[in-house]
Amino acid sequence: MRRLLTILTFIAAVSYAADFERIHWRSQIYLQAEPAFLNFKTDSSNTLITGGIDKDVLTVPASVGFLWSPLITPGWKADLPFTLWLGLEVNSIQFGTIEDNPKYHFYNKTKGKEDNSSPLDDEKLTFLMYAPSVVGGFSFNLVGDLDLRVLGGFGFQFFSFYDKFGGHIDQYTDYVNTAFASGALEYRITEIFKDVDLKVGINVRKEFLPYENIKARKKDNKEAPSPYSGLKFDEISYKWPVRVGLEFSLDFGRESRRDRRTRYELHDRDDVLRKYSEVKDTLSDWDCMAIERDYRFYLDKDGKLPDMSEAYTRTQFADVLESFLAFCHPADLATKEALYATLDSGKIQIKEYQVKQEDSRFDQVMASNDPEMLEMFLQYYPDSPRRAEVEAKLRSLGEYDKFRAIQAQNTFKAYLTYLNDNPNGAFRDEAEAGIFELVKSGNRLKDYEIYLKRFPNGKYVEEAKAALQRANNQNSIIEYQTGETYSEPAPQAEESVQESYSSDEEEEEEEAKPAKNSKSSKKANKKAKKAGKKPAKKKKK
Repeated sequence: MRRLLTILTFIAAVSYAADFERIHWRSQIYLQAEPAFLNFKTDSSNTLITGGIDKDVLTVPASVGFLWSPLITPGWKADLPFTLWLGLEVNSIQFGTIEDNPKYHFYNKTKGKEDNSSPLDDEKLTFLMYAPSVVGGFSFNLVGDLDLRVLGGFGFQFFSFYDKFGGHIDQYTDYVNTAFASGALEYRITEIFKDVDLKVGINVRKEFLPYENIKARKKDNKEAPSPYSGLKFDEISYKWPVRVGLEFSLDFGRESRRDRRTRYELHDRDDVLRKYSEVKDTLSDWDCMAIERDYRFYLDKDGKLPDMSEAYTRTQFADVLESFLAFCHPADLATKEALYATLDSGKIQIKEYQVKQEDSRFDQVMASNDPEMLEMFLQYYPDSPRRAEVEAKLRSLGEYDKFRAIQAQNTFKAYLTYLNDNPNGAFRDEAEAGIFELVKSGNRLKDYEIYLKRFPNGKYVEEAKAALQRANNQNSIIEYQTGETYSEPAPQAEESVQESYSSDEEEEEEEAKPAKNSKSSKKANKKAKKAGKKPAKKKKK
């Protein structure tokens, strides 16, 4: 139990220390082939064949394997040049013909003597070998794209023999244990898919356990038995002590030492950016996707970043780029390197640049109309000289929410209450527009007069004056909704009424002046009678 706890603790510690920035577990698929001579040997006592069997067969043993790294390698900040492997392999896959039309002898019961005979023309003994095994080992990065991989394995070597005799085939399979070691010098040719490398290498393999007493066929009790009846090989071995051949492999998630060093350096820079960055503590995956979409952080066909100068200022671009590098993970190391190079090409020092961010972020938060961003700016820059402007913007946004509720009510009372409570409000013009739209829809003379009195210099004064003569004399909606009485008509309204009843400019001027005496008033009435016009009414005071 104590041993198990120790192992689990070690695994947990290694997992915690592993570099989780790597998004792939490293794995590898490989195919190997090494030409070899395979010797099949047995003396005459184990076979009916005259003189026994001692035959070298040229074969090309092939091996197919899958390797997987049980740990995310290399270890955190340890720049380890090796990777541990566990895997499965089917090795020494080969086939061939051992004997073809051999001479053999057997005891002929019918004749009662030994019989030397030749088999039929199609008589032959063939074989198929394969060895499923478990393997383990490591890869060591020698330099650049050159790796050395060492594996050891243990499994079962299966021998299947096929005796074609008398128009039919008899098959028998035997097996023994096998142990081997292999070493491969691998070179990365190219990356054929994202994070998938094509590699070629030279492989060397050595097998250790002997293959002895391998049974090839059961005993044939026929009168004319097969020449291989009851055959057992004393030894099956390779002529050469080691096999040397070619290997092709696909390596998933491989990382060179150069890439590791670069990634560690950039990781340190990310930490510095996070430390001095004054944006949010983190960015979600959606935020990162939005940055990539809006700023298009991808390389063109020449491996360069697009020119952002037309769409963004240098400060905006660098600001967002820093946030992206600090909190997001570009698709690959080359892109991240290029992004940092772009940042460095502007000769922007991190600490100095962060000091200059206040103006840029002020412009951003003021343009955003987002109260949360404005509050955040005040938190990050409590002593900012722009604080008053940001606070005014916040008040304006708060007042806007209130005014939207007033717009939803859309009544004289709501608009006038807002104007009374906020004489210097940011939405005075909108309130006036709302009131005048209500006056127009009601088309009441009294409401036009009240508007002209309330807004003597308003935007719609001329339109209101022109509408007076078409207005009806119904009761005021404004007085009805507000509960207040506007007894004195507006001066502009009075002039407008007089203009509507005047016939010419001379009478307008005469009526507009205060009457000096009753005689002048009588003269005006007489003139009007002669002209056949209704005399002007005396203005009430």
